[in-house]
Amino acid sequence: MKNLLVPFDFQDPSIKAFRVACRFASDQKFSIVLLNVLETPGLLAEFFSSGDQLVRITDQAKDRMLEFASSVKDEYPGLKISTRVERGKPYEEILEVAEDIRARMIFLGENHQGSGAEQELGTTVYHVTLKSSVPVLTVKGNVTKLGDKIVVPLDLTRSFMRQLFSALVYGLNYGAEIYLVSVVIGGISIKESRIYRRLKDAKKSLEENGVKCHIKLFERSETHPYVRVLEYAKEIGAGMILVMTHEEGYTYDNYIGAFAHHIINESDVPVMSLTSLASKKNFGVTIKGVVDPLGMLFTA
Repeated sequence: MKNLLVPFDFQDPSIKAFRVACRFASDQKFSIVLLNVLETPGLLAEFFSSGDQLVRITDQAKDRMLEFASSVKDEYPGLKISTRVERGKPYEEILEVAEDIRARMIFLGENHQGSGAEQELGTTVYHVTLKSSVPVLTVKGNVTKLGDKIVVPLDLTRSFMRQLFSALVYGLNYGAEIYLVSVVIGGISIKESRIYRRLKDAKKSLEENGVKCHIKLFERSETHPYVRVLEYAKEIGAGMILVMTHEEGYTYDNYIGAFAHHIINESDVPVMSLTSLASKKNFGVTIKGVVDPLGMLFTA
């Protein structure tokens, strides 16, 4: 799994995602696949499927992507970049190509930023983050500190362990500091809460594996938990937030989850989203010599 997939529509968000992917690929010796999807709905599909016109448009897309690939050669010598052009619904083709190339990660440019529950994610971002079997990095806002400080919101659901292991993988592979954050539910004090004990144990497990870790637990309040997380990320100057898109085992096909939806939509920094399946793959990495004295990392 040495390929990073970058859906590319020649707009600024996808160009930004491509630049971020180049940095990742260069650091980790990965290759990049640039994917352009020709969306041809309705009557246009018949027109474009007829011979020379489709060939011409496909060749133009490939040539333009090759121009972008060439533009980074001096900055990232030796970086392997290939291109693909497919036809259909963008999110369907992205997911299919990700499986075909055994992608390690998908980099999505997102420009649907805004506040309020009524602000919808773009259709492509929504469906890809919902159904991807590999981690999806939604590239937005400030990307300069992407690998420095990673905020990981945790709760007491079954996804806790997998998300924690993903944080460990990211910390070990990219040298990031991990900031575990949660909110107390109910009237119990912070130090008497079960989530506080879990966070302390999680911090110990990460630090014993060489990952610098911090914990932050907010008391219950009228403020929505996602708002607390976004404010905390801004306060510490986080470079990324890592979230699960929905509860493990949740069977609805059209549900990301309100918390993750708000985080992806309103964050000022990139968001790494994990489906249950993506978290099981642990970023496609096998880590040797992991210390797990508290039994927290392999019990998911």
